[in-house]
Amino acid sequence: MGGTSTNICIIKNGKPEIRYVTVKDHPTCIRSMDVRILGVAGGSMVGLDKNRISHVGPRSAHISGLKYSCYAEPDDLKTGKIILIKPKQNDKSEYVAIKCEKGTYAITNTCAANALGMIEKDDYAYANQESAKIAIKTLAEFVGVSYHEIAMSIIQTASFDITKTISKILKEFKMNPSATTLIGGGGGASVLVPFVAKQLGIKYEKAEHAEVISSIGVASSMLQEEIEQTMVKPTPEKINQVHKKIHAMLVDKGAIPESIMINSEYVSDKALLRVTAVGNVELDSAETSKNIFTLSDARKRTSEIIEIPEDLIDLSYETDHYFVFTGHVEIKKLFSRKNQHHILVLDRYGKSKLSIKNGRIIQGGKITILEELDEFLESRHSEIAPKVYLLNDLKLVDYSSLINPVDIIHAVRDELANSEKTAVLIDL
Repeated sequence: MGGTSTNICIIKNGKPEIRYVTVKDHPTCIRSMDVRILGVAGGSMVGLDKNRISHVGPRSAHISGLKYSCYAEPDDLKTGKIILIKPKQNDKSEYVAIKCEKGTYAITNTCAANALGMIEKDDYAYANQESAKIAIKTLAEFVGVSYHEIAMSIIQTASFDITKTISKILKEFKMNPSATTLIGGGGGASVLVPFVAKQLGIKYEKAEHAEVISSIGVASSMLQEEIEQTMVKPTPEKINQVHKKIHAMLVDKGAIPESIMINSEYVSDKALLRVTAVGNVELDSAETSKNIFTLSDARKRTSEIIEIPEDLIDLSYETDHYFVFTGHVEIKKLFSRKNQHHILVLDRYGKSKLSIKNGRIIQGGKITILEELDEFLESRHSEIAPKVYLLNDLKLVDYSSLINPVDIIHAVRDELANSEKTAVLIDL
């Protein structure tokens, strides 16, 4: 969240969601990160209609060339009067401003949040509290309502579209609000994001160095590659070849090999194999080493994510770069009880890479893994295989594109040939 717009993206199971780009409701053939862009942020200006807050944004103080009133001098603001302006010729509606002796200032979300005491003192969005209160009080007197009412009306109106969009995302991606965290980035993050999180009843965190997240985003973000290949029959050998190719592409771009997660999807009606890979860039090894999780840290993080007490969580598998935890819960039904085993894969930096609500882990020697996997698949008496994932010290591979149990066995066997330590995770 900056001064003019808010970008909302979804990271699920440790990877960003990818969709076909839509331009003005027209679908395209371009696939990109699923980002929802809204014309409201920290610097959005306030609109009035019949002495009520009618809208906040999309016009911002930045685009209008106006200074925020909360950053103006208090003595100057005391000389001000409310005026309604159209900052740009093509603006369809008017916006509120304060005309003072030394200049004209915008009333923004940041002004309202500071006036309400919502911004912490050391935050980037923290402004002159006296100035913010003078600006909001002046607007309240102009409208004829209380100081608190007008300030809250600004925040609520500005947050409406953000709250609506996030609610839609939660439903669209079947995300559990209690297991979801809203992470705020950008200079305006503290202005609206904590309020939105509270309205939705979900957890909130502010990103480290949030105020410059847009500036360093390209350098510190996850690298991503995607390969689409026409394939009438996706054999394990062909899929593994594409996996190796995309893994090498990310490593060449600077991704840490052990951070790479590969996902494959087969679109049967198009005979299309789509393989995506995501990996992280290591910017500063000295700084990064400080953020490595201990076993205790990882167990605590797992408990927070899957919402199961730590004493019911076991470390099921571990490599130099990953933790795999299993949380054991008992589901009570009317006449029965059922045990579920929630599997969560974390990397050494505490990032969730995979979450399976009820799963099984197969590990051991190469022969043991193949025998147990084969026995399990046969016991299901189904021609359609479950979702199977393979984790070794270098990567996490998703075999959900393979629906034939025989192909699953072949794919795992090929991967085991190049791996010393491996675990197979099955979504039950």
